[in-house]
Amino acid sequence: MGIPAPYRGSITREQWLINETRTVARLICDEGLITPQRLVERVILTNPFQYPTEREQKSITRACFRRLQALSEDADLRARLIDLVAHGTADQLRQTNLYAMMRDNRIVWDFMTCVVAHKFASLDPALRKHEIVSFLEGLRAQDVRAARWSEATMNKIRQVLTCCLEQCGIYDRKTELLTVPLLDFELECAMRTNGDDDALAAFGVAR
Repeated sequence: MGIPAPYRGSITREQWLINETRTVARLICDEGLITPQRLVERVILTNPFQYPTEREQKSITRACFRRLQALSEDADLRARLIDLVAHGTADQLRQTNLYAMMRDNRIVWDFMTCVVAHKFASLDPALRKHEIVSFLEGLRAQDVRAARWSEATMNKIRQVLTCCLEQCGIYDRKTELLTVPLLDFELECAMRTNGDDDALAAFGVAR
């Protein structure tokens, strides 16, 4: 796949969003709401996220839609993956959500493919806080946009990345140890169809 670009610090407010993303996926699959405008109108009308402002509802709905659209350039494959988010098991939902975040946000993509994949490949399960900080410092040193991130933003991004791993059952924050997940077969096939070998490695799967 083409690596998502440029680096976007918006992950600090968009974060994991697993329940919101499943809600949007179900609106797409079950009610045929396939444009951001129609999705936003429905969310504002019913407020399924229970957010206090329309601004938040609009912003997060668009973020979830963008992630789901990023799952594949192939419309049929994308539809199957969105259905996995909408109606799949808890593990399918979590893993596909993380994959969607990878394809949508370059920070997540680079973190997973450069840091996590390397840990799995080298059989080194330890992922220390300072290693995540070093990864982010490296981004800030090499990218104009990332160079403008404040220390507070850096810390928040680190927390979001850690949370994503934790929520997906890949990481234990207390022990700072990674665990290779049992990747869902349907998702693995979709990732291979997308040509995302690097993403597979980030889930501990041989290329």
